[in-house]
Amino acid sequence: MIISHEHRFVFLKTKKTAGSSIEIALSTICGPRDVITPIGTDEALRAEFGGRGPQNHESPELAVRLFNHAPARRAREAIGADVFDSYFTFTVERNPWDAVVSLYYYRARLTGRSSDFGRYLRRPVVAKMAQQNYRIWHRGHRSMAQRVLRYEHLADDLATLWRDLDLPGSPALPRAKSGFRPTGFYRDLYDDAGRDVVAQAFAPMIEELGYEF
Repeated sequence: MIISHEHRFVFLKTKKTAGSSIEIALSTICGPRDVITPIGTDEALRAEFGGRGPQNHESPELAVRLFNHAPARRAREAIGADVFDSYFTFTVERNPWDAVVSLYYYRARLTGRSSDFGRYLRRPVVAKMAQQNYRIWHRGHRSMAQRVLRYEHLADDLATLWRDLDLPGSPALPRAKSGFRPTGFYRDLYDDAGRDVVAQAFAPMIEELGYEF
């Protein structure tokens, strides 16, 4: 998560949507008062790109501590409703069937173990990611993001946002947390039953953003 008082925006970071890469790009234009939460192993990459590291994300600077994937309601509590509501809030989302494949390979690389993809889809981790991402930028069923960037054309969406917010320079996206999955199309891993599992888990987001398999 990044909250820029200097540029008056809030970035809500969802999971498996290139959020760390966006944070690194945004942290290069942040000022000393801005809120930047830690991003773990990608801090070295952030430093390489000239971005500011974690700062101002705990008390006493904030009413409550903020963290990597903190939801909008917590950010609003941390900086106050009046300030939060006056800032431009945005997030990024990804085709859920593709995001689930990304999560599958990411977890397999981290744990050193792989499982059958069909069985993996029925594990709680899939529904958990769907719920967490939705809650990050919703309060109940109301969106708290004024713009949702799309992973599928992220570079263009971020460049447009950069211009609209009149941010300095131009965005450069590093490839954080890349290389975990082989090349290939996500559809190749699914059968009809697996496709329906993801459709049900991500139903609210699919309906809101119009994603299709």
